[in-house]
Amino acid sequence: MKKNNFKKIISVIGGHSQNTTKEAELISEKIGVILAKNGYTVATGGEDGIMESVCKGVKSVNGTTIAIIKSNDKQTANKYIDYVIATSLDLAFMNVLIWSADCILAFTGKYGTLSEIGLALDIGKPLIMIGENDLLVKENIDRGNFIHFNKISSKQDFQRLKNSIKNIIQ
Repeated sequence: MKKNNFKKIISVIGGHSQNTTKEAELISEKIGVILAKNGYTVATGGEDGIMESVCKGVKSVNGTTIAIIKSNDKQTANKYIDYVIATSLDLAFMNVLIWSADCILAFTGKYGTLSEIGLALDIGKPLIMIGENDLLVKENIDRGNFIHFNKISSKQDFQRLKNSIKNIIQ
């Protein structure tokens, strides 16, 4: 089988502004920069909060962003999106977002984020969780392609994350 040279897609999932923290949004923006600088395309649900802040980081270094949105109204995507895929699938858009990814980065969020995490785990997609999610018992996740970073703050933490992404999707 011929190996392809497609750019890797990292789907970033996490809460809307009201379902996450400002600290998580700042961290996701920094991670967006790292992802773009390392040649990854970033896909999100395209709305506010974590989705917007990671895309802001990606665009700050001229990276590429994709919004896979639940409606058919492309105008609902945030201003940092390059390509909008309007699914008209309501919450089923999560299937497209997760199945399209080579790796998923999960931040804090609520039930939507939890559903996306569950789907990623169920289908065996590489998943890196950043921060805490009170709705999830991480100790019960028995997967070789699941990594949890309790906190990311130092340069070393960001370097470990970068290395983890590279290793988990190979």
